[in-house]
Amino acid sequence: MQDTLAFSLFSSLQSKEVVRFGKFLNSPYFNRRKDVLDLYSIFTHQSKKGTWDLEREKLWHLLFPDQKYERTALNYLLNFFAERLEQFLAFEEFLADHFQNHLLRCRAFRRRGLLGHFDANARELAQRHQAAPYRNAGWWLFEYQLQNEIFARQAARRRGGGTNLAQTTEALANFFLLENIRWAATSRAQASLSREAPAPIPLAEEALRLAADTPAALNPALALVHTGLQALNQPDDESCFLQLKELLQRHVGLFPPAEARDLYMTAVNFAIRRHNRGERRYTREAFDLYREALDKGILPENGLLPAYTFINILNLAQLLGEHEWSRRFLDEGRALLAPAERDNTHRYGLAGYHVRRSEYEPVLTLLREVEFSDVFIQLDSRKMLLRSYFELGEWPALASLLDSFHAFLRRQKGLGYHRDSYLNLIKFTQKLMKTIGKRPAVRKRLAAQIGAAVAVAEREWLLEKCG
Repeated sequence: MQDTLAFSLFSSLQSKEVVRFGKFLNSPYFNRRKDVLDLYSIFTHQSKKGTWDLEREKLWHLLFPDQKYERTALNYLLNFFAERLEQFLAFEEFLADHFQNHLLRCRAFRRRGLLGHFDANARELAQRHQAAPYRNAGWWLFEYQLQNEIFARQAARRRGGGTNLAQTTEALANFFLLENIRWAATSRAQASLSREAPAPIPLAEEALRLAADTPAALNPALALVHTGLQALNQPDDESCFLQLKELLQRHVGLFPPAEARDLYMTAVNFAIRRHNRGERRYTREAFDLYREALDKGILPENGLLPAYTFINILNLAQLLGEHEWSRRFLDEGRALLAPAERDNTHRYGLAGYHVRRSEYEPVLTLLREVEFSDVFIQLDSRKMLLRSYFELGEWPALASLLDSFHAFLRRQKGLGYHRDSYLNLIKFTQKLMKTIGKRPAVRKRLAAQIGAAVAVAEREWLLEKCG
């Protein structure tokens, strides 16, 4: 049973949705088959038990106790059940989207010639839509759809007369510009994590030109996404970063939380890249941006904070000496973590806290109990072990770790500049081990090499050890 679409779809339902699906199936408008209702009852019972131990033949005999098992007939029933469930999920999406729901009502009124109903409903819908806080691509897409309906109504009533053509095409243009630039930024961000060129976006150059020519006061949402893309494309241009920060503070409320989070992360990643080059003031910039996003409540995704974001914030706080804040966040912020990874992430964060306080013995114990699939957290765990082994003088363990760390990096193909940063950490740690007991001039030359390298993880710590 677990290899069927019916099972996959049904097992994805929450308890409230199971109840609503039952009401859906009991409506003769959507279903008139008793065997479908019987199958729903069996699935509901199995779901409450928490175990799915039904084989196909057993299911058939529960449904049709007096009939011989027919595999084809059961498959047909399961497929029909899955179709009803797919229809239910689509219907739930429709009901949840109040704006689209009312837009389709307006379309139905117009097509049936109920123009008075159309006018009243379209006017109310337009007022509600204008009152919405966002001005992202999704807002302009709906504005285009609504204005398109109004245009069709006006064109039928006033042949050769005035219409809302200007509003319709303005909405279409703004949707296209915002969405085109958003995808260009997505392509650029993905390329930064690999060595591949950004995927081409059709008409991107024209969209960028139009966005650059549009005054920020006229369309601040467009100015914000355009500046975000510029910051991605020009990581050495501090003016882009400063403009992006200003626009975030003033206009990020024009975007829903998911898009606002992406815009903040664009600024954070700009700062992190400069931080990784050794520009210490960008450490503070990245941390302050994270705290701003936390204060605005836009960092959590579906109410939860991704583990890597949680760890990044902790690491930055500890690098800046914000130990009291980081310990408070470590303990209070764990409630934002997914329950399945909460304890694991807390132990990992606690290990980082001890590293930054130069307390290395607890680190080895804590990291033995930590397991992560996220590659960046795996990298950071190895980095903390590297520091701890070095500080504790565990030279055989450190040498073994450096070898396994190097092999791990060679297997990772999509790390972009992060790979070079960690490879340099390994290389300079090996050189640092060889300077122990040597003249200060040897370590001074090594410090110069570390300072001149473009990207080095733990650059500050390495330089400290060279002192």
